[in-house]
Amino acid sequence: MNSNFKISNKEYSFYIKYFNLIENKKLLDIANIRIEKYINNNSLKNKDFFLNSCIKYYFDIFFLDFLSKFFFRKSIIRYKLNLILALQEADYNNFNHIIETSTIKEAIFDTLKYLTISVTFPAWLIYKFLLFKLIFIKKNV
Repeated sequence: MNSNFKISNKEYSFYIKYFNLIENKKLLDIANIRIEKYINNNSLKNKDFFLNSCIKYYFDIFFLDFLSKFFFRKSIIRYKLNLILALQEADYNNFNHIIETSTIKEAIFDTLKYLTISVTFPAWLIYKFLLFKLIFIKKNV
């Protein structure tokens, strides 16, 4: 498996925090096995390499979720987000945690996040693309 696409502990903690879930290392191992099968059965595109390289900080997940939901639906990032959420929802403790922590305050906060991201994502995407190009050029020199 291309280790670049494996979900690291740091990346997993971003997903857990983003979705407000309970961490479960067994589910992380299952997710990495499923990602390996996905990579072996599907060809990866340049956008997958680019989007996967964008995960450096927690706030990147907000933009990647938005972009992969509306523009990059068949990317490896969308697969990772859906996979983590599905595995965590299947876990009884996480499912109860999701239900117990869902409030109107969270819904309002999520709406504000969505509005902010929908306005700022072009600048974030350009910034990440320029970084990706610079790193790519340095590796090929």
